[in-house]
Amino acid sequence: MDLKEVADGLAAKFGIADIAVEDGEVALEIDGVPIMLADRNGTAIVITGFVGEPPAEGSDAFAGMMLSGTISLMDEKAAALARNPETGAFVLVERIAQDGLTFDAFCEGLTDFMNTLETWRGLLEDFRPAAKAAKTFNDQQPAERDLAMGGFMQV
Repeated sequence: MDLKEVADGLAAKFGIADIAVEDGEVALEIDGVPIMLADRNGTAIVITGFVGEPPAEGSDAFAGMMLSGTISLMDEKAAALARNPETGAFVLVERIAQDGLTFDAFCEGLTDFMNTLETWRGLLEDFRPAAKAAKTFNDQQPAERDLAMGGFMQV
């Protein structure tokens, strides 16, 4: 199955008139997340998904966490985390061999990829200092939140 067949299958599945293949690539947005499908010389379809921009603080620590996470996923998934050399953004990349590929198998791989991508996007968002502070605040009990805001509680 080649990239054009995958694009046509996705268009039919989602009721889209046409998904254009330009220069061996297809740009899609799934659940608001941009992804790119690319044909690699007829041997594989490479899926690339945007994880996010590096955090302003703790970028090295997050990159280390990503590398550790990639190693732990290697037994289960073929996806790898990378940093786009042009933009500096973190991306998730997976190569799906075209030999014997069926549309159902591609869709299963794409679903797994999107689940992994959403996990990494959430981890990156949670890693940002403002998000961590908000999450900590929101996880507190109502009385703790009041006290954390400098308020008071009547007893």
